[in-house]
Amino acid sequence: MQRWRKSARAASIAVVLVFAFLTAARAQSCDENNPAGPAGNTQIALGTSDFTNEARDDMRSFIVTGSLGQVTAKIVGQTPTGIVQSLTATPQISQLSPNYGEQLKGIDIHVALKRGDRSAVVWVSLRQVCAQYFRTTFLY
Repeated sequence: MQRWRKSARAASIAVVLVFAFLTAARAQSCDENNPAGPAGNTQIALGTSDFTNEARDDMRSFIVTGSLGQVTAKIVGQTPTGIVQSLTATPQISQLSPNYGEQLKGIDIHVALKRGDRSAVVWVSLRQVCAQYFRTTFLY
C-alpha cells in the first residue's frame, strides 16, 4: 500500500512539472510577428487625465503589454457622441520611462478629437498579439 502511495505521489509531481514546463514554453515561444498568434484583449477608457494639450483636443496613453505584436484597436464608445476625429494604436517601445530609463514594450494610443471638450471620454477596445498583460502607465 505504501509503495502505491509513493508511485501516485511521484506521478502527480511529474504531471505538475510537465504542465508547468509546457506553460512556460508556450509563453516564451509566442511569435510577435505572427498575426494569427495568441492575443490578449482589453478595454480602456481615455478621459481627462489623458489630454496632452491645453486645447483638450488630443488624448494619449501608453499601455504596457510586454509585447510588440500586431495591434487592433477600435472605438467602442465616446462621450459626447461623434467627438473622435481619429484613433491610432501602434506597438512601441517606451521612450519616456520614469524608472531608470528602462524600455517598456506596449501600445501607444493617440486619439484626436474634432474639438476641445473637458468632459470627453473615449472607450477603446484593444487586441495585441502576444500581450502578456495590460497595465496603464503615466508616461504621457
